[in-house]
This record gives sequence, structure tokens and C-alpha cells, in this order.
Amino acid sequence: MNLRKWEYFLKAAEFGNLSRVAEKLDISQPALSRQISALEQEIGTALFHRTGRGLTLTPAGEIFRVRAEAIMEEIERVPEEVMHAADTPAGRLAFGAPPFMGRVLTGELVASYVEAFPHVRLRVRGAHSFQLREAIFFRDIDIGILAAPLTEPDLHTEPLLQEQLYLVGPAGSDLSPERPLTLDMVADRPLILTPRPDGLRTLIETEFARIGRRVRVAVETEYAPMDDLIRRRVGFTIMPFCGMVNSPLTELAWAPIEGLSVTWLIALLQNSERSLAARRFVDMLLAATRENIRSGRWQATYLGK
Repeated sequence: MNLRKWEYFLKAAEFGNLSRVAEKLDISQPALSRQISALEQEIGTALFHRTGRGLTLTPAGEIFRVRAEAIMEEIERVPEEVMHAADTPAGRLAFGAPPFMGRVLTGELVASYVEAFPHVRLRVRGAHSFQLREAIFFRDIDIGILAAPLTEPDLHTEPLLQEQLYLVGPAGSDLSPERPLTLDMVADRPLILTPRPDGLRTLIETEFARIGRRVRVAVETEYAPMDDLIRRRVGFTIMPFCGMVNSPLTELAWAPIEGLSVTWLIALLQNSERSLAARRFVDMLLAATRENIRSGRWQATYLGK
């Protein structure tokens, strides 16, 4: 297939308006329309719904868009492979991690990587484990930090670290770092948790089920409002140390939960060729994690190489 038609298609999918795309690509609108129609004939199905308001993707068009974007990104990486002999990472690289790892890992790691390898266009995504897992499958990201366990055979995983999980509540509550809690004691508290199928939520529910208890959910929410909800005494939450670092701890109380921890894994697509940019990134990720744990900035057990 003519990849120029793919580029036209992707721009049309992005803007949803042929006249705007034609203007940006410096091509006449009839010629652009013919190119997209020819692509649809080659594919054997319609890729767009055409209406008076513009273009919208058909279900087949949405599938083609995802695959075409991934293939075009792979093509853009070809120059990097040519540069391997000079050991100079280049091209694109996408990385994803839980948002609460920002202060203990992601910010420092990304800044160091961009300084060391300026020819790599780095994209960073903060999201739940299940979202990052899907992003790896769709080649939207190359490397992700996900919560264990992971059973997908199409993923290659490497252990990174293990963290204690804590019950976190408002200041003045009966929580103390010196008084660990049992899971049974935690089960009586109203909890503010992330929605299913987030990795931490799944881990917590699995451990509660193991002792014959159910999670008492007060509110389901993303990470951002949790601090405020805790301060307003809506409930408690369960989070690892890296999540607590991102919270104003002077306004919160916390206690470790006996026997409850989370293991974080580095995940990549199985059997995919790891680019030089990706290999260097994983090296720096391991080194940064190891150093942060050694220095005490991150209270965890290092599991990497």
C-alpha cells in the first residue's frame, strides 16, 4: 500500500474535515478525497462516515487508525536502527507509570533521560495499571510500570520493587506508623479506592477475600481527589509509600498493614524488538529506582537486576 494514503487518512481522522486537512497538507480537496476513497477500496470497507458536518470514523476505521498509527511509528524508528552502530539512541519512546510515582521516580528519571539522550522524543503517560497494560498491547507505550500479578503471556515483565501498603486517614485519627494494622482491622473502615480493574484495587479485594472479608467502599475515585476526601473525613484509603510522598503527610495519618504489599513490574510487549532508546531507558529506570531506595527517598525493597 501507498503510505502517503495512510498519512492522509490519519490526518483526516484527526481533524474530521477534508478542507482543513487539504489546507494543512497543501493538496486539493478533490485529490485528497480520491486518495482516501482509493485507500478504502484497497482495504475493502468504508473507513469514514461522511456527513454534512465532516468525517467520523467507522468501527473499521477506528481499528485501522490504531494499527496505522503503530505501524507509522515503527517506520519512524528505522533511522534509529541505522544509528545503532554509533550507539546513539534516537526516534520515539513512550513510557507509562502510575501517577503517584511522580515525585519519587518519574520526574527525575524523565529529566535525566532527556538530558542524556536529546535525540529521543519521549512521551510520558500516567495511568492505572490496566490502562497501561492496554496501552502496551496497542503499542501506545513501549514501557510501563504495572502492579503484579500479571498473567498475560504476551507481556514480558521484570520485577522492579516491592512496597509496603498503608492505611491512610485524616490527621487525628487513631493511625500510627508504630502500630501496624491487620487486614481484619482495616476491613471495618470505609475506604476510598480507585475503580476496578485498577491493579491496586484488585490486589486489595483479593487479599480481603482471602480472610473472608469484603471491602467496605465509601467512594470510588481517581487518585487526584483522594487527599481532599480524606481530610474531609469521607473515609480512608490504602496506598504504597510512593503515593504517600505525593500527599501532604502533615495533614494525614497512616499505619502499615501487616502482610499487605504491592510488587511493581517493568512490562514490555513480548517478543518485540527492544530499541536502543528503550534499552537505555530501562537501564536508567533501574538505576534511578535502586538509588532512590538506597538513599531512603523511596521506602521499598529493590527487586531489579
